[in-house]
Amino acid sequence: MLQRRSTNNRYKIGLVVLILSFLLLLVRPSFVEASDTGWDGALTTIDQLHDSFSALELTNKQNKQQIQVLRKQNNEKLKEINIQVQLIDKVKLDKLKTEADKSQKKYAPLLAEYTDLSKKTTEARKRKDHKSVLLFELKRNRMKASVHAARQEIMLKKDALTAAQKQATAKSKIVKDILVPVQSIKKQITAENKKITDFNKQRIAADKRYKAAVKQGDAVEAASELRLIVGALSQIHASQNKIYEWETMIRSAIYAAEAKLPK
Repeated sequence: MLQRRSTNNRYKIGLVVLILSFLLLLVRPSFVEASDTGWDGALTTIDQLHDSFSALELTNKQNKQQIQVLRKQNNEKLKEINIQVQLIDKVKLDKLKTEADKSQKKYAPLLAEYTDLSKKTTEARKRKDHKSVLLFELKRNRMKASVHAARQEIMLKKDALTAAQKQATAKSKIVKDILVPVQSIKKQITAENKKITDFNKQRIAADKRYKAAVKQGDAVEAASELRLIVGALSQIHASQNKIYEWETMIRSAIYAAEAKLPK
């Protein structure tokens, strides 16, 4: 397929050069005979630049497709890993939280009653109602052992949940730390893509001037503009190579982070 495209490109290049040469010969006025050397040299330059132009256009198109495929794979994998990070020990944490909430709810009436008796005892003391103080203290003291056991159970459940949350956070941090450089690399890619946009604007502008020069039969100007086009394509090629390398670095970071996910 590539060989067939290459043959077609060479055929098109030869046809363009032939047409350009014919047009320039038709419109060239008699007073330019003295500049034949420069004019003919420009045609030779156009012929040579067209080979570079065609090769760069094809390569840049292929590189762009490779970058798009790699970026899509990276983004999908990164999204998948972020979801898996959120699921680290989730089943265990949900279970412990359910147990802690259940324990809290189970003993809530007992603890509320005990707290209420304590308030009533305090108020009775302020009123110097010794009989009420005695009754309230008797009830409260009778509940004290149960209240202590309830508080211990609730505390143990909460401590177990807190410890598990810390462990999950530590596991998540290991994965997230590996992915920290990814955001910085993505910023570099964004900046480089802006450069490519600028190079494309330069290429488009030069292409318009190049076509105008061809219509006017100005081989020297056409060669100059084609040189600018090839230069812009070369810059785009260099930027694409950087971006592909950075996307490859992101892929490596993703695989390293994935390897640290709990099994």
